[in-house]
Amino acid sequence: MAEILQSFGIDATFLLIQVVGFVLLVFILTKFAFRPIYNMLEQRQVTIRGNLDEAEARRNEMVRLQKDYEDRLAKIEDEARDKIQAAVKEAQAARDEIITKAREESGRIVERGQQEIDSERAKAMVEMRNEIAEMAIEAATQAVRGNLNAQNHSALIEQAISSIGVNGNGSLN
Repeated sequence: MAEILQSFGIDATFLLIQVVGFVLLVFILTKFAFRPIYNMLEQRQVTIRGNLDEAEARRNEMVRLQKDYEDRLAKIEDEARDKIQAAVKEAQAARDEIITKAREESGRIVERGQQEIDSERAKAMVEMRNEIAEMAIEAATQAVRGNLNAQNHSALIEQAISSIGVNGNGSLN
């Protein structure tokens, strides 16, 4: 082998020194350079993995919070809808109550009006009776005076009827 190396112009001692130097260099680099770099890369990897895990946890928390927010928002919308429906029902109940009171009041007004009409009718009947009584007294007075014959008697009755305004069925005009 020494001959082959010499044929290429390579000195065996020099090659051996270079191989030992190379191995020593690899050992020193491994101990002082590659291991710290490898350790630093491992720490960086652990840090990055931790950051990714933390980011994933935050994302999951954000998704959970978003779902919670959407659930609360849905509850608020449901409550608002319920309150609106309750307000509508309350307004309808108030409207129905107002209508009922208005109908009752109108019934009372109509009843009062009917009572007033009945009262006025009764007053008119009393006045009519009084007038009829006065006319009857006047007719009786004229009859007593003696100048009442059958023709005067009929004319007096016609005059009394026309003055009180009674028609054929006994009701007022």
